[in-house]
Amino acid sequence: MSKLLSCFLWCVIYGASLLPLKVHYFFSDILAFLFRKILRYRASTIYINLARSFPQLKYNELVRLTKDYYTYMCDILVESIWAVTASQKRLCEMVRLTNPQVLDSLCARHDKVMVVLGHRGNWELVGAFCGESSKRAPESFANNHIMLGYKAAENEVSNLLFKKMRMHEYKKFGNKGHVVESNTILREVIKTKEKSIYLFIADQSPLSARTVVRFLNQPTLMFNGPEYIARRLNLPVVYLDMERIRRGKYEITLTPITETAGDTEKGFVIKEYARLLERDINTNKYNWLWSHKRWKRSLTPAEEKEYNSLYSLYHS
Repeated sequence: MSKLLSCFLWCVIYGASLLPLKVHYFFSDILAFLFRKILRYRASTIYINLARSFPQLKYNELVRLTKDYYTYMCDILVESIWAVTASQKRLCEMVRLTNPQVLDSLCARHDKVMVVLGHRGNWELVGAFCGESSKRAPESFANNHIMLGYKAAENEVSNLLFKKMRMHEYKKFGNKGHVVESNTILREVIKTKEKSIYLFIADQSPLSARTVVRFLNQPTLMFNGPEYIARRLNLPVVYLDMERIRRGKYEITLTPITETAGDTEKGFVIKEYARLLERDINTNKYNWLWSHKRWKRSLTPAEEKEYNSLYSLYHS
């Protein structure tokens, strides 16, 4: 039944994606108004997350950020639907990678590279960083397998649907990679023989395998799976930021964290990732997933102790 329902919804999404982008943005404006004014979708979560992360901001500034966030959130939804049938060219006009040489260089020297990113820009369109296949140089990083690690949704229908949408985008760019559930990614990295790039969205609230860091002015649990894999296999790690320039325009920038994760101290990769992500959030404050219940539980005594230790190390 779940597969049947997900197939039906996929057909609906596919049909809706054929509408012009301007029409999608028209519906986005309507949805943003409904979510903000009528449904009050996670209004308290959004406001509290913003207020705790930016204690220096005044009330009217937080209200403006909240309004901007609802528009941004709905734009992500409609852009992701539109992207299902959008051409490579149109997607690459929307998403531009500013410095592909970072990955080109690392892939020339290493068989496997880890890329970590957060919920900024429209992460559902990150596959467009491959560029148009017809214009791709033979030595481009995008000619390697690209695997996207993701945390499976609790709802089976949603999980099947998101997986299909993400796979569809990677196939569109002629990439041989695929999406992999985060709890199986280590086995995937070890068994894969081809040159590969592994993308992790690493700023979700973790259920297990976590490290606590200071992030956006508060103790924050971070999923440490990417660091564990990178240190165990001594992989290069790159931070990917996706900045929303304006509606319908995104720029991706790559920042190397380390070329040899196995030589770093435990916690270094996660702390550096958190620092870079926080830096970029501060440059464009609404451009992050504020409706997520990111800080939904307090630290345990053991985590509190770990936090105090890591925080002192980070600022030493």
